[in-house]
Amino acid sequence: MLYCNKKMNNKFDLSNEYVLVRILSVRHYTNTLFSFKTIRPNRLKFKPGESVMIGLIIRGELMFRSFSICSPAWSNTLEFYSTRVTNGIFTTFLQKMTTDTSIIIDMRSKGSLLLKALKPGKRLFLFCTGTGIAPFISIIHDHETYIRFNEVIVVLTYRYSQDLQYFNTKIKQMTKEVYIRPYARNKLRFYPSITREPYPYTGRIAWLIKSGTLIADLMTYSLNEMDRFMVCGSKQMVFNVTNLLKSLKYVEGTTNNPQDFVYEKAYR
Repeated sequence: MLYCNKKMNNKFDLSNEYVLVRILSVRHYTNTLFSFKTIRPNRLKFKPGESVMIGLIIRGELMFRSFSICSPAWSNTLEFYSTRVTNGIFTTFLQKMTTDTSIIIDMRSKGSLLLKALKPGKRLFLFCTGTGIAPFISIIHDHETYIRFNEVIVVLTYRYSQDLQYFNTKIKQMTKEVYIRPYARNKLRFYPSITREPYPYTGRIAWLIKSGTLIADLMTYSLNEMDRFMVCGSKQMVFNVTNLLKSLKYVEGTTNNPQDFVYEKAYR
């Protein structure tokens, strides 16, 4: 059974940088996609777009994996979005969680998808596939995102339309958030593309950019030097999109050297 006892034996003694937290809720969207919420430790501070390491004791072994935080930085709970990886022991056990379960969280948040790694601009494109939407849920719930950019466009690609359930749920919830709704109004746009069944928008992100289809469908002006980008998703998508951005003369940024785009290097 998946469970982390509060009285762990000496084999799993951890420093104060780790904390045991209780699962508050679990929601399943498909056979493999699910989200879960936990109590937020008082000492945990994070910026939108960052991730933390989550630990489980599985068959007597302590295992950790990195997960992006979906929650807004102002939330008093933590939310995560995951998929069960084929033959992946960690996510197989994670998917079986209940509210009787506790998990370990590393309090040291980190990540490369930070607004301060981008130069000032006019439009912010958030490119993602699969559970790569997770850090962007936190980012679009942050008022600073809309202070810094005139328009925020979420471009997400999935294989099947049913995979959009989590995203659609979060957007419906967002419309009721008094704290963020006034900032996002008239600034936040979505472009969901499905690749393996009929849908209004189809195609992979790199092709959508290169072919001009994305700009045409959005009925907006072409990419220019004031556009900024964040990329998170499958390794192949990140590779293709970041190489395409480089070919278009956009430059990768860091917090010490803000530029045009960033991507999540720790995504699994």
